Amino acid sequence: MEGKENPGVGEEQQYKFKSAVEVQLARFLERNNIAYLYEYPLAVIDRGKLRVWYADFRLPDYGLVLEYFGVNGNSEYDERTRHKIEVYKQAGVEGLFLTKESFKGDWPGRILGQIEGILKNRIDEFYNRRCRSRRG
Repeated sequence: MEGKENPGVGEEQQYKFKSAVEVQLARFLERNNIAYLYEYPLAVIDRGKLRVWYADFRLPDYGLVLEYFGVNGNSEYDERTRHKIEVYKQAGVEGLFLTKESFKGDWPGRILGQIEGILKNRIDEFYNRRCRSRRG
């Protein structure tokens, strides 16, 4: 299964985004030379059943997804959001889960910092395991 890949620099987009925020995210990723797959299918186990969910953006070079949850103040939507994030975690899918609040202030710097933080944590975990295995 493949998602829709981002076009190269200067190429016209071959797909339509579902919201203005998704367009904004795509432009941000392109400006920062971050490859992405749009609407990337992921298999997850949800309530005991195998399901295919479509992540807004998958960052294949970083093994992350970006999901934008654009409805605020709706308790049902909020519960589905929490559920989706929990299912992703149980499936071992790391990601950034964004809301309208995520786009205030220096949001590009914050998102880049979050990506960097996740990657640094992975490197730290790798070296910690390696050090422990040398001691044992």
